[in-house]
Amino acid sequence: MQKRWPLATATLCSAAIALLLLNSTQCFSNDATTPVTKNNGTHSGLNFVTEQYKQGLKYAQYGLHTEAIDMYKKALSKDTTNLDIYTDMGKSYAQNGMPDDAIAAFLVVIAKRPNSFDAQYNLGSLYFEKGLFEQAIDSFKKATLINLDNRSAYSLLGIAYSKLGKFDEAIQSFKKCIEIDPGLAVAHSNLGIVYSMKGMDKEALEEFKKTLEINPQQENALYNTGLLYEKTGDVDLALQYYTKIVDVNMSNASVQYRLGKIYLTKKQYDDAINAFQTAVMSEPTNIEAYNDIGKVYLAKGMTKEAEDYFGLYNKQVKTAAAKVK
Repeated sequence: MQKRWPLATATLCSAAIALLLLNSTQCFSNDATTPVTKNNGTHSGLNFVTEQYKQGLKYAQYGLHTEAIDMYKKALSKDTTNLDIYTDMGKSYAQNGMPDDAIAAFLVVIAKRPNSFDAQYNLGSLYFEKGLFEQAIDSFKKATLINLDNRSAYSLLGIAYSKLGKFDEAIQSFKKCIEIDPGLAVAHSNLGIVYSMKGMDKEALEEFKKTLEINPQQENALYNTGLLYEKTGDVDLALQYYTKIVDVNMSNASVQYRLGKIYLTKKQYDDAINAFQTAVMSEPTNIEAYNDIGKVYLAKGMTKEAEDYFGLYNKQVKTAAAKVK
């Protein structure tokens, strides 16, 4: 059976998530966030809508999304046709942890204004967050047709494709993102990850190196480059890349675990124990690390310590199995 290597996919998973629903400046395009047209005070109802909408925008600007939603609803009670209000209300719903309400708001906009990039992009982001990747792809594709040069839409489209195993489509999306912005390190890293998923290690390594040319401390690229070298048996070169990560982030559990594995192979037992223990402290759910520490102690002839860790390992396995049941 071919050994599977644990690629660092934080960029593809919780990157999307750096792009999704963290805060309004990071995840939401503001293309459609424009105030309603002033009416020179000729109609009191429209004045009310305008003022309530503006107040809602101010609340949202300061992260007071519950208050913003309340203002948007009051404005819509007087003017149910104002799509800009629905758009901004959708954003506040999303920021307030109310994805279904946000989706409903954006669908209202799209029903009347299907070429709204803002609504299509944010709808795709919400579908992505809910794990509805087919729907996310549909929305992101529409967004890229509306705005041909938006790198975020292509990036998230590529991530959504990769979630469904549609690697060729993901590759094309990331290539388009890179065409728009060749200096975007995360796009090169994501492309490298998809190449790795396809078994195209040479192409993956080229993309990871491009990432590191742009950002020498990009952890995913350093980690995945180390994995590729470790996979080919060049553990010394892999060790160099892993070490670069711990120099800036000692608590990276995945890297510490890989270091422990290499140190165990090289019979650097004390270094292996230190790495595995750091991995466990950073990520207590890494059950295998307990077993590996036991192996190291056993290799050192420290039977009692080895048995203690094997016991912890077996206990963790039983606990995990019980949770599954």
